[in-house]
Amino acid sequence: EDIMDWQPGSHASTFGGNPVSCQAAITTIRLLENGLIDNAAKQGAYMIGKLKELALRYPIIGEVRGLGLMLAVELVTDKESKAYAVGERDAIVEKAFYKGLLLLGCGRSAIRFCPPLIVSKNDIDIALSIFEECLRESTKR
Repeated sequence: EDIMDWQPGSHASTFGGNPVSCQAAITTIRLLENGLIDNAAKQGAYMIGKLKELALRYPIIGEVRGLGLMLAVELVTDKESKAYAVGERDAIVEKAFYKGLLLLGCGRSAIRFCPPLIVSKNDIDIALSIFEECLRESTKR
């Protein structure tokens, strides 16, 4: 009732809006304004830094890119030619899944990282530890 107190029949269209969805959107905006945007910026900067460190140790990582918490690593078979490492990408995504880390392949040979806005530094460290384990297994390092 505190979301919607319309009389029966006054809202009969599926195109006229949904009060529950509107309330969820308002709550989400409040959460974003009260710290989640800042957390995304802070944790995203930390995570992209850690991914760039991995890129220095693993030649299969050709590029690290992204903003906030929407990050990706492009996997290559050779850093000079930047040839796509499609099979390797797919194998790493699958290995990570079986180790409890959900990753998403995107583009031809990139892996997308999309953690939740509430992610912590500890969560990122765990995820990247699993990711590095998969890199190591896939590249025989």
